[in-house]
Amino acid sequence: MGLLDGGLQATFGAIFSPLFLDATLHTDRKQTIVGGRPTGPVTWTDTACKGMVDTYSDSYRLRTGIPDTDVRLIVLQQGVAAKPSTDSEITIRGARYKIMSVEMDPAQASWTFRGRPVG
Repeated sequence: MGLLDGGLQATFGAIFSPLFLDATLHTDRKQTIVGGRPTGPVTWTDTACKGMVDTYSDSYRLRTGIPDTDVRLIVLQQGVAAKPSTDSEITIRGARYKIMSVEMDPAQASWTFRGRPVG
């Protein structure tokens, strides 16, 4: 396995995991549909992970049209088999965010999400 084929994932995770916060990645959203309408509770598959919350600069927000409410979330990939998507959510520091976009670094060591507060 080459370094840019995920070989750095374990090293990156071991070094940075103590610095990141405990988080929960919520994937595989399920809800019963009756008569074409969602009904009943939403269930998720929850996966423990490590992440951190960051902000976007005002100039970046202005250039890209990112709302003031959105944050940048960095999540370590080590040990996370779940595949995040824009249908996923994540909880960090007790706050829950809908994942608006997903990017992966070339070393496959972390994801960067744009998160929007839920609720």
